[in-house]
Amino acid sequence: KMNIYNSPVTKIAFWVIVIGGAFCVLLPLFTPLLPLQYLKDSGDIGEAIGGISSPFVQILGSVILFLALKAQIDANGILQLQIEKENTKEQLRHELNQLHELYLFVERNIKNFSYDQTKTIDGKSQMILLHSRRAIKCFIEDLENLDVDIHKEDDILMFDGVKEIMSILNSVQLFFDRIKGSEIELYHKNFYKTLMQHELLFSIFPYQELDNQAHLKQEPCAECGQYHANYPPLIYDRLQEIKKCFA
Repeated sequence: KMNIYNSPVTKIAFWVIVIGGAFCVLLPLFTPLLPLQYLKDSGDIGEAIGGISSPFVQILGSVILFLALKAQIDANGILQLQIEKENTKEQLRHELNQLHELYLFVERNIKNFSYDQTKTIDGKSQMILLHSRRAIKCFIEDLENLDVDIHKEDDILMFDGVKEIMSILNSVQLFFDRIKGSEIELYHKNFYKTLMQHELLFSIFPYQELDNQAHLKQEPCAECGQYHANYPPLIYDRLQEIKKCFA
């Protein structure tokens, strides 16, 4: 905390005031006792004393003015620091609100994901409208049964469901990028990371990802030789990039 009363300049000014003030008070008392007979030729003793003490009074006034200005400058500096601290707090609150809104945005998009799945019941084909996590899982599973090469990005991007999932994952990546560049407290970062991790693992990630060793039990893709569960590589690779952000 800044203290103007402990600075060397302030101490010097204090002693100038004390010594100068004492001098101004004592000088009129002792001047008549001094052998200064020549003062009678230049006017009254009072005028002489005033002429002698006036410079000291002016010096004292200048010192007092300096202290007042210095105190005002120091007060302005303290006020500026308080404003900067408040601006920093406001910025952190803004960043935290942005993270919260991004998380809610991802959560809403997952809940709003819908998929019309065709089921054969009693020999009849019926359309069942699915929502949220189940819709995403069933949509991914049904992609394998469609006449489409999941390894070709242009082909799978023709499906609105794939575009929706990629849009969600892009929002998730933005979420983690914001966390990485944010100055909010670490416990806030870890809290939102955990929330997003839980949301993704139980909504979009393959079921095998719930078991850390599951990928060791899975066979690689017969076509590309890479393991990507039953997911299109475009989605699976993006999931693996996002998974690195969980740490």
